[in-house]
Amino acid sequence: MALKVNIPLQGGGTHNNGYVRVTNARVCRKDSESDWFLMVDVAVYKDADERAKDSPELILCPAIDKFKYAYSVGDESGSNLIAHSYAKLKTESVLDGASDV
Repeated sequence: MALKVNIPLQGGGTHNNGYVRVTNARVCRKDSESDWFLMVDVAVYKDADERAKDSPELILCPAIDKFKYAYSVGDESGSNLIAHSYAKLKTESVLDGASDV
């Protein structure tokens, strides 16, 4: 599972049809708080072929590397945490137009 999307590059350029993959999704809360949150880390690649290599080259993209969402236990019901993370990512304006691949 991944997303195909135009990647905003540092300096204002864009890489069309990049490949964005969730590398980590975790549910957390601070010890002193009762609210949970979902942290999602992603990796950005030139395309799916690059990702498939033994040593793929990442595209550094600070606008698309970490995301944080409010979370209630059970939000992912009917799917899993990774699938839930992809659904959340597709709501981000920086990933507007993303499609599943």
